[in-house]
Amino acid sequence: MGAMKKHFLVGTGGAALLILVYLGLITWAQGLSHALEQTATLWYWVLSLAGGFGVQAGLFSFIRDSIRERQAIATGSVAASGGVSAGSMAACCAHHLSDVLPILGLSGAAIFLARYQLFFIILGVLSNIIGITIMLETIQRHALCPLVAGWRWNMNLVKKGAIVSATLILVATFWLTY
Repeated sequence: MGAMKKHFLVGTGGAALLILVYLGLITWAQGLSHALEQTATLWYWVLSLAGGFGVQAGLFSFIRDSIRERQAIATGSVAASGGVSAGSMAACCAHHLSDVLPILGLSGAAIFLARYQLFFIILGVLSNIIGITIMLETIQRHALCPLVAGWRWNMNLVKKGAIVSATLILVATFWLTY
């Protein structure tokens, strides 16, 4: 149980770190009161993004340790999962660049990111879902966890369904919102 506790702590730490980066960036650009106001307004998005990122961090930690223990060669799957994790974090925070870009003299880019804030937030949440399914598929394919390996769901198909669904949701969001 100690190993699972480690992965839970990694996930919780990842989520907390993402929230701190979020608050730090907004505080730096527009002050603490604005950061707290934004967080209160968008709390459900902030928690969704941080929670998804935390789950990915915990799963990534589990996969990395499991592969080391088995000395298996599955680095491609882990690298893809890590790439999606990094992409999720970038996508979830991209709209906050609009807070900083005017300071750097890039007002046009700030206006663009502010206008498409909802799209970038949804992109971040959907990227988290895809990243989680990629990691679960890796765990299932390499039988890294007996529970996940025994699932009757084919995580490869679930992953493909998540990718197609996310694409459709993003297109619909963009079409209906902008």
